[in-house]
Amino acid sequence: MNIKIIDYGICKAIGETKKDIVPGSTTGYFLHSDDMEFVEKTDVIHPTVGLSFGISYQFEIDSEEAELVDFVCRIRHPKLVNPISMEQFMETVEEKDSYTDELGYDFYTFELDWEMQPGEWIFEIIYDDKIMCSQTFILRE
Repeated sequence: MNIKIIDYGICKAIGETKKDIVPGSTTGYFLHSDDMEFVEKTDVIHPTVGLSFGISYQFEIDSEEAELVDFVCRIRHPKLVNPISMEQFMETVEEKDSYTDELGYDFYTFELDWEMQPGEWIFEIIYDDKIMCSQTFILRE
């Protein structure tokens, strides 16, 4: 099985964005959207509150029949310190499952000033403990 990045850059949610409470994550929750629109293909991000950036990806399998696959989306980033909990984070990790015939999305939306740390932000899709694809973004002030 292979996983390839289809699109990347600045994006925005189409339709409703949902918050899933995830203790131990940078903000205490993850944002999810059923569909994303990529508005600018770039790997250089100038962060502002409300800006989303990320990747879309697709599984490549030999079978014609879709399979349900468990995998991990990881974003490695500069140190983020939640000012309320004082927890420090160097990565954001989300376990996911998806059918192999679906287009997947992983994105980060800046909602708070302390999240906007310049440097390398690396999005990775991990399957069976192996990094299958990655996309590096450079955040600049």
